[in-house]
Amino acid sequence: MLVVVERQQWNGLIGESIRDFFGQDMEGLPQAEPLFNFYTIPESDFSSMFQSHRNIFMVSIKPEYLRPYIETKRDLWARPQRIVKINASSDTAFLRLFDEHKNTFLRLYEQAERERIQRAYRSVPDHQIRNQVVENFGFSLVIPSGFFVAKKTPDFMWIRREPLEFSQAILIYTYDYKDTADFNPNRLMAMRNIMTQKHVPGTFDGTYMTIASDFIRPVSQHIDFNGRFAVETRGLWEVKNDFMGGPFINYSFVDETGTKIIALDAYVFAPRDRKRDLVRQVEAILYTYEPVNN
Repeated sequence: MLVVVERQQWNGLIGESIRDFFGQDMEGLPQAEPLFNFYTIPESDFSSMFQSHRNIFMVSIKPEYLRPYIETKRDLWARPQRIVKINASSDTAFLRLFDEHKNTFLRLYEQAERERIQRAYRSVPDHQIRNQVVENFGFSLVIPSGFFVAKKTPDFMWIRREPLEFSQAILIYTYDYKDTADFNPNRLMAMRNIMTQKHVPGTFDGTYMTIASDFIRPVSQHIDFNGRFAVETRGLWEVKNDFMGGPFINYSFVDETGTKIIALDAYVFAPRDRKRDLVRQVEAILYTYEPVNN
């Protein structure tokens, strides 16, 4: 994130508030990694050289502002790009407005990150895998080249990418929806364990993927997922009776017919690498979900 701010403000309460919020640890990772890294420049140095940055947060403190206000723009100098600017007459006025709207700002920047990744993936789609997803479930995902279908049943698919340094994978599964109690996070994660024990084996006999809740408990929240109610869960997985693990993210929601729960799940294995960006990449794939009309 490029922060356009004067040095004395960055070194004071304004900078502290920005760093504490946008630099907080991403949930569900085994090691601490911030949501965003920062680059800072004063407004006088904000030339065209910096305007192509995809995430820009601007601070403007001037006494002539009669009341604080927010400006948001997208794709102004680059695409995709998100710009947020807070104009305020004092540090106190800025801090009040920032605290009130910071969660909205975060959603805007996260959306910009997903759109950037999706744009790259849409340029190199694997149409064969997309067609298999459509045939199996009646919806599509944009899967980029480099992935392969590791397993497919009528209610489950395991789609993997296995370069030498890390692994990324998408799990898709469906099951009958009974009532709203099915969205209890404990039930959702119990179903994930059932599916991975059945379909995602480890390297050795008797090993399988499961949720590593003893280390860090999964964190669930209700979200708007492409315009529909969903439960997002972030946590850690491990291989039972083996030494493998990493982060996962799961989105669960009811299908268009109202009779099935669709679970879109992704995980990462990268024992020697940072995992934030790898998680964001598979998260962006899940957000390409789109029902396909018959």
